[in-house]
Amino acid sequence: MKNFIHILSAFILATVLSAGFSQKSDFANQNIPINPKVKIGKLENGLVYYIQKNAKPENRVELRLVVKVGSMQEDDNQVGLAHFTEHMAFNGSKHFEKNKLVSYMQSIGMRFGGDINAYTSFDETVYMLTVPTDNQNQLDSGFLVIQDWAANLSMEGKEIDAERGVIIEEWRVGKNADERMRKTWFPVVFTNSRYADRLPIGTYENLKSFKHETLRKFYRDWYRPNLQAVVIVGDIDVNYAEAKVKELFSPLKNPENAPEKIIYPIGEHKDVLITRATDKEATHSQILTLRKFKKFQAKNLEDYRIIIMQNLYNMMINERFDELQQNPESPAIQAGSYYNPFIGNVDALTGYTLAKENKMEETLLLLLTEEERVKQFGFLESEFERAKEELLANLKKAANEENKTLSSALASSYVKHFLNETPIMGAKTRYIQTKKLLETIKVSEINDLLKKWIINDNFVIVITGPEKEGLHILSEQEVKDLLKQETYKKVSAYVDDFEEKPLIEKELTGSKVVASKELKEVKATEYTLANGIKVIIKQTQLKDDEILMEAREPGGSSLFSLYDFPSTLFATNLVERSGLGEFDYISLNKALKGKKISISPYIHEISNGFYGSSTVNDFETMLQLLYLYYDAPRFDESAFKAIVSEMKNQLKFITSNPTFVFLDTLVKTITQNDPRKPAIPDETLLNNASYRQAIEVYKARFSNAANLIFAFVGNIDPDTSLPLIEKYIGSLPTSEGKDLFKNVYYGFPDEDKHVDIYVGIDNKSTIGIVFNSEYEWNIKNNVCLDLFHEVLEIRMIEIIREKMGGAYSPAIQFNRSKYPETVFTSLIYLNCDPKKVKKINKAILSIHSKLLEKGFTDEELHKAKEQIKKSLEVNIEKNSYWRNYISDKYFYSDPLSDQETYLKTLNSLTSKEITNAIKPFFDKKHAVYVYQYPEKKGKKKKIKTNIETEENKDELLEEESDNSVKTKKGKKKKKKKYK
Repeated sequence: MKNFIHILSAFILATVLSAGFSQKSDFANQNIPINPKVKIGKLENGLVYYIQKNAKPENRVELRLVVKVGSMQEDDNQVGLAHFTEHMAFNGSKHFEKNKLVSYMQSIGMRFGGDINAYTSFDETVYMLTVPTDNQNQLDSGFLVIQDWAANLSMEGKEIDAERGVIIEEWRVGKNADERMRKTWFPVVFTNSRYADRLPIGTYENLKSFKHETLRKFYRDWYRPNLQAVVIVGDIDVNYAEAKVKELFSPLKNPENAPEKIIYPIGEHKDVLITRATDKEATHSQILTLRKFKKFQAKNLEDYRIIIMQNLYNMMINERFDELQQNPESPAIQAGSYYNPFIGNVDALTGYTLAKENKMEETLLLLLTEEERVKQFGFLESEFERAKEELLANLKKAANEENKTLSSALASSYVKHFLNETPIMGAKTRYIQTKKLLETIKVSEINDLLKKWIINDNFVIVITGPEKEGLHILSEQEVKDLLKQETYKKVSAYVDDFEEKPLIEKELTGSKVVASKELKEVKATEYTLANGIKVIIKQTQLKDDEILMEAREPGGSSLFSLYDFPSTLFATNLVERSGLGEFDYISLNKALKGKKISISPYIHEISNGFYGSSTVNDFETMLQLLYLYYDAPRFDESAFKAIVSEMKNQLKFITSNPTFVFLDTLVKTITQNDPRKPAIPDETLLNNASYRQAIEVYKARFSNAANLIFAFVGNIDPDTSLPLIEKYIGSLPTSEGKDLFKNVYYGFPDEDKHVDIYVGIDNKSTIGIVFNSEYEWNIKNNVCLDLFHEVLEIRMIEIIREKMGGAYSPAIQFNRSKYPETVFTSLIYLNCDPKKVKKINKAILSIHSKLLEKGFTDEELHKAKEQIKKSLEVNIEKNSYWRNYISDKYFYSDPLSDQETYLKTLNSLTSKEITNAIKPFFDKKHAVYVYQYPEKKGKKKKIKTNIETEENKDELLEEESDNSVKTKKGKKKKKKKYK
């Protein structure tokens, strides 16, 4: 269940709508079209429904119950109860008593949190459910679920009291520096409106003490059909779905004397409001500016023109900010500006910056100056043309994929339409209408709008930052003085010196395909080029306009000494921030506007290569960029300085954050302070990174492509793509000799380690338990661990969350690796009440032990198998799944038939076989236990541990021998080389 802050952040940064000022035109008389594929209806009781058939993925339907009710409808004694009501939807109803709903959904292969979820915000509550459509009983049950949510929750007192603990733990998770600072600046931004007093999570006091009847009253008053909508999108018959809606929802009644839903305003103000908040655990110095406007509702195509202009503004202004960020002397780590919906009846022009250390004044000036520059001089025609190309390229890709749009995406659009009347034209119609409207828009119109947007009415400036000795955070008076001086208004016009030219001007000879073979297991073909490079092509119709790529070879950072290692972290980013061929970073971005491509080099520990994606039409451009990454990479020292400067500034603040301290301690403990595996690069590592070494690292890993294996998956026609592959990939440099990665694995501690951390203001603890063991890599073990993960997660939710109310969201991660060491690692992680750490820790280990000793129940095993199978059914309809699958099988030398073997093994395994197989991988005496407690009053943060936690920095300056690497115990571990 999503935290409301995530919802609010999405509102602030979204780019869907804009405040606007309508111009009279022919478009003013034309309504915004509605997607003809969706059936919209309204029952006599006021309930609205949206139904669309969409078989992506097949045999699934997305169900939504949307309620136009949130925390703003709470009475003073109901604070937090809109969100509490949402939780109770999973704790008993007419057709699913107590916790049977979650259990039932798991039994049909649906995951709690992924396929069944909900969120509550200020103005709405939305319930989400995915169910199979190839089983009529399961489908009918899905409809009963949303009917129960709408009107039939049980609200039993015992269940209410049990859920208090879960929600209090969710409240606890949100306690941090940002939450404390928001208490200061929310009332100012919301101008003391009701929004400032109705944060959806509520208050600890009310969550602990409210009466059962108070919650039931909220549900009776507000969950009524005239405030609800049902959304149904998926592989389903529309007539059946509509009949089901009428059957189940027509009988619902609106209560007599129901309270009126009031739209609460956010107050206006003429003066610039400035608010400042600091916290010793804050991780960055931030400036947020909001110019608030009355909410703009698009009713016709003329209004939609303004939405388009707002989107163009967002694209053009942020291209300028992106340029500024390339300068290492920039005072900001990040900066941007957006015009978008804010909250309630308000839209906002939102500016934001993250400032470098003691650079807040300069950063605020940067933000104000760039907004003032566009206000005075406007955007250039060249910027406007690039933005139009980019916008149309985005919409064209969506239009080409309209028939392959995910049902969940369509369902989300209909939820937004019901809540906010957001246009739902459909992708093809949106592209056609936007293209038509763009022909009527001039850059001067956008420039005129800026003069109405960039004003000081309803203007709020929010200053937040850490409390740290030597760090200056702007005061309110300093901001006022800066605004009064108006130095930011002394600006000159922006200069665009971009010149168009080909990416590659020379002729490439390439090399032909010399061999090919069919890969029947994955319905793909392997081609070998004359230069020795292997290329696998899997043509699919899973997406109409998508081609994905991965190229991978063994090697990575393992081939470099500890002395060079810091530079391996920056080598590829250096080139990405420098440019390719005749284009620097800025000009390359401009040259690629209007093209939907992405390609990035990477260096991991034991491999390096490229990830890429493109549309069908832009496939050649992606290959051209790939070629340039080998033939003409650029190395800009100022780009390197900018990257390191940004990371150093973020590092200065993040170490005060309790979550980081916990993570850093956990990583150092389980890796035995391996300098190659920092949780985040520290200052010593950053200081040891070298521009010259980064260049040498890049050249060493991207000068010989002989070992690369390319996997292309998507709507890629071999007849048209192979000539391009022969030309560009066939022109990549290759030479004899094969690099193999080295084993630089430090190993896991030989004995169990217990670490207690005392850090943090909030009454919140964190538990981290890590098991590690040698592993035998085979299909059976892999399947057994996947099943154990599913059942462990089910038990943790049932016991730790629901029965004990001990944690909001227990997290479980399993990782198995074949290279460089065949190792298995598992992590259990959760936040909880410090007083309950021992009790919860004991419960976790008890759950673990009982599963290993007694195995699974038949019901649990069935749930686990169904969840894995249902997940796989969805994944095999994604190009990304097949790209990763093929690339992995080649890299790890595993059979391409593994998927078929996996399913056969999955279906055949018994509980006893599973536990017998995995018991050796979980040894309590070979584990790491890290516990974070609040910092004790009057005492500094400290770490109590039985291991050394200070990294030996001198190791970074030592050269490794070619055959061994020292462990922390001084022993030498023989390295292995792998094919």
